[in-house]
Amino acid sequence: MGSITADWQLDFVAALQEKGIAFKEDNRQMLVLLDKGQVAVNMVSLQRDIDPEKLISLQTDYQKKNIYLVHLWEDIWKTRRNQVLGRIGSILGLNKTLHGRKAKVLVINQAEADRFLVENHLQASAKAKYKFALHIEGQMIAVALFSGGRPMTRIAPDYRSYELIRFASLIGFTVTGGFSKLLKHFINLVQPNDLMSYADKDWSLGNAYDLSGFKLVAASPAAGIWLNRTTLNRSFTHRLPAALQAGMKELNKEEQELYLLENDYIPVFNTGNLKYILYL
Repeated sequence: MGSITADWQLDFVAALQEKGIAFKEDNRQMLVLLDKGQVAVNMVSLQRDIDPEKLISLQTDYQKKNIYLVHLWEDIWKTRRNQVLGRIGSILGLNKTLHGRKAKVLVINQAEADRFLVENHLQASAKAKYKFALHIEGQMIAVALFSGGRPMTRIAPDYRSYELIRFASLIGFTVTGGFSKLLKHFINLVQPNDLMSYADKDWSLGNAYDLSGFKLVAASPAAGIWLNRTTLNRSFTHRLPAALQAGMKELNKEEQELYLLENDYIPVFNTGNLKYILYL
């Protein structure tokens, strides 16, 4: 396999072979090219000392060549294998099609949303005020989560902004019109002034938002994350376990980093987010 030698990388390319996904190795980079070179997966090992800006530049360079590049971290592959393969299949257009017009919109609870999203979304679930699903013949095929309203009095006294927190369809399926159907249902019900959402730059170019009328308004820089080496759970600093945060309280930044390393955490990062807003 040339430059691909790490066990987890070999496991990933073996999974591609098992799925019948053709690929070739790019010996200049730690990545594989799919779909006749139109999609690239950059495999990021935890042992490597990586500059976030290099990953961002790599993605930008490939985008200029009309190649869709995603960053696959070792821990994400090990913990979200099925979801990674599902996302790659979706990017490659390998999904089967379900028709959103045949689906019913139902309100679901947090537990139902969690079960679906843990199985079908790369970032699993999140807490949300509004939770909706599309059902066809009793089968849940897509889920969308929305936040409560945030007052934006600097714009107008009664202006409310909401967030689309999660959207996912059943792995292996594309629900045509499903995304817009859930959006329209929420908009008709809540009457927001705008709806914002974030696309993870590690995996998304924001195409679904562009097609649905969202406007790109900002791109955030890479964000540092702490990874527990035992559980492979990722946490932003402010969301680390309470006991760790208490131990860090009186420490300066360098001492905090050393403290976390001593507690079996290592630093990783994402390449930032694209912020989109749908003005209504």
